[in-house]
Amino acid sequence: MPLQVRPPVYVLPSYSLTGDLLSFNRCGLQYRQTRLGRLPTTQPVQLWFGEFIHGVLEEAFRVHKERADSQRKVSPFTPEEIAGISRLIGKRLAARGLFPRDADLEALADARAQTVIRELGPHLFPLIHRAEVRLYGARKLPAPATGSTVRKADRYEMVGIVDVVSHISLVQPGMARNPIIEELRAFVPRTAGPFEVIIDYKGMRRPAPQSNQKGSLWEQYEWQLQTYAELRRKQADAHPVAAGVLLYLNELHPSATDMAALKREVKDGSTDVMPVRGSADEAAILNWSSRAGANPGLSFGFRLRRALRVVQVTSASVQRALAAFDSVVQRIEECRNKEANGASLLEAWSRNSDEEATCTVCDLRTYCPDYQNRYAKKTGERQPRLPFVAT
Repeated sequence: MPLQVRPPVYVLPSYSLTGDLLSFNRCGLQYRQTRLGRLPTTQPVQLWFGEFIHGVLEEAFRVHKERADSQRKVSPFTPEEIAGISRLIGKRLAARGLFPRDADLEALADARAQTVIRELGPHLFPLIHRAEVRLYGARKLPAPATGSTVRKADRYEMVGIVDVVSHISLVQPGMARNPIIEELRAFVPRTAGPFEVIIDYKGMRRPAPQSNQKGSLWEQYEWQLQTYAELRRKQADAHPVAAGVLLYLNELHPSATDMAALKREVKDGSTDVMPVRGSADEAAILNWSSRAGANPGLSFGFRLRRALRVVQVTSASVQRALAAFDSVVQRIEECRNKEANGASLLEAWSRNSDEEATCTVCDLRTYCPDYQNRYAKKTGERQPRLPFVAT
């Protein structure tokens, strides 16, 4: 009796919008070791900070929703309640092995949580329809530009988690007093019916647009929102997605490093959100010094404009973002093919980081030739060598 051979398992490659797209664009070699190789980093500073602020906002929204369901008028959060939420999220992260780098970073995270919940929460939470929405989709797997593919699949899965989905109507009562809605009015027609807005939190300061640099963070985060919008559009309960919003939370409570960068950008005009000329905000920024502390008393209106970035969603913009995502997937597949065909990690994976901060916290810098050539010489750091053994 002839026995049939079991066919190989069909594996659908999965690519995350943040874990793969942004990580590979930051540095291909670092992506290979930490994402594909699952090697934990010894300096997970940004990971802890991002997880902390996301967790705090999600827990605060949960409490807000419970109050809204049981109270006619929602009472504001007290400082003690926000501190309790921060402690709760800190314990959850500690259970996962994530800790702040030092006490100063933890204090900054607590202060930023207080500011975001007290100042932004009353405007943001009433707009939220769903939080932490999982998105899925599939696209044709692009063939590598060189050589034959080692994949046994013709499609790949796109996955992502969007922080907030909001159902909004511009004619809804009370919307005229919401500053987030006011920012959206410039991108959505007033006659538009109910629509959705995708909101994504970023635990970082607002980057300079750098429109002349293709593939910059400014452009990559726009791709991310456009792709989220397309995946959300295909879900059964979705309304038309009119826009996406990036919330740069550091802008609401800037650190001393953030203020130094803002002062530099205001002086040279490289930022897209400038203070009004002659205003108190402009004077506070230009007169700021590191000795004055991190918070110079910038107005909430200016800080909110800095924190909000609205991205209009159209059919053309979505197609451009999907093509850009396919291009990154193709580059990752080419690197995987080179490694599968016998190339070393340094030969197979691109080292494309343009940010010194990315290299400084990377555990691979001890043998990465790009770091040694570009940054180590500047700082005087010597490349590790094998110990000399006398014979």
